[in-house]
Amino acid sequence: MIDLKLTALMSSKLCHDIIGPVGAVNNGIELLQDESNADMRDQAVALISQSAGEAAARLQFYRLAFGLASGMGADVSLRDARTLCRTHMSYGKVELDWPDDAGGAENMSKDGIKVLCNLATISASALPRGGKLTISGNVSENGWDFEFHASGPRAGLREDVMKTLLEGYDEDQLTAQNVGAQYLMAICANNNFDISISKMEEDITVINAKSM
Repeated sequence: MIDLKLTALMSSKLCHDIIGPVGAVNNGIELLQDESNADMRDQAVALISQSAGEAAARLQFYRLAFGLASGMGADVSLRDARTLCRTHMSYGKVELDWPDDAGGAENMSKDGIKVLCNLATISASALPRGGKLTISGNVSENGWDFEFHASGPRAGLREDVMKTLLEGYDEDQLTAQNVGAQYLMAICANNNFDISISKMEEDITVINAKSM
């Protein structure tokens, strides 16, 4: 029997992440329908605009990070990935610093791009109270390597996520809480990419990724 647990858990994760902003859009529409006060209507419109923008940003980012993104071709420009990451994370409490010269506009394989996008998400999750995520790295004819430096109050990875990053994909250890990391490591296993944690100190977490 083919085990579809990874697919099912990933689908649940994406639905969970989208429900929030979509629900907020619905709440805003209900306010517009019921509220005659001009100030409240303005707040409702602002809520709808903010939430719709967040939902669209998440969907576009997820299409690249988790989907086939078939319209983009076999390779994807790092500039496109950087732009989608910036837009997606602009709605959260983590400041993303990914300079244009960190990889430039070089093309990478879709799986390589997926690794960077997923690591950006995982690194941001290491900052539960907000903070700054700085991405540096380069792409050359010999491969690519990037560093994700997360700094902020009580920065740190969940124990099960850290275990997955260190030990790799393990279907038996797959849960709803670590499915993102498991998906990332499955991609790495299929492509011989390497993930390592180079620093875990108070208020700082640094993760490295490279092609082998």
